[in-house]
Amino acid sequence: MAGYMGFGMATWIYRQRPRKAFSKGRSKPSCNTLPTYQRQFKLQPSENKSQIFELLSCLLIGLFLISIYFKASEVVAYSLDIQNQKETRIKTTNQEAFQFLMRSGLKRLSDQNMTGAYSEFNLAYQIQPDNEQLQQLMIEVLITLCDNNNDYCLELDQHLNSSLQP
Repeated sequence: MAGYMGFGMATWIYRQRPRKAFSKGRSKPSCNTLPTYQRQFKLQPSENKSQIFELLSCLLIGLFLISIYFKASEVVAYSLDIQNQKETRIKTTNQEAFQFLMRSGLKRLSDQNMTGAYSEFNLAYQIQPDNEQLQQLMIEVLITLCDNNNDYCLELDQHLNSSLQP
């Protein structure tokens, strides 16, 4: 049976007659467009194009490595400069925050708001634990809070122990 060929069947299909028994069939036209000769494959030396590509790729890799060698010191210097800028910005930000917390804590202390002053001084203590004025203010505020509320006595003991240790 013949297949569908698009818009209609080829003429040689519908002109066919039944085949006689035991007879040799005639050759039918084929749709195979490949040539009938046999191809032979053999190993041949490659052309010089691959050598040009190898040379060009080695040259590009060499240029890349040379540029990295000369630019490495600039990259290291730039990263150190950025690191120094970050450190100075962090130091100034911490100093500004410490000054703000100290002013706020002293304002609350003058307004007799001991818990507010303690919270401000505690935040300032986390930024600069070595400040002696701050340690003295915290001890005074904690003594006052311990007299009024026993919950702060444990914090006073912890603060005194941490300030006495070197």
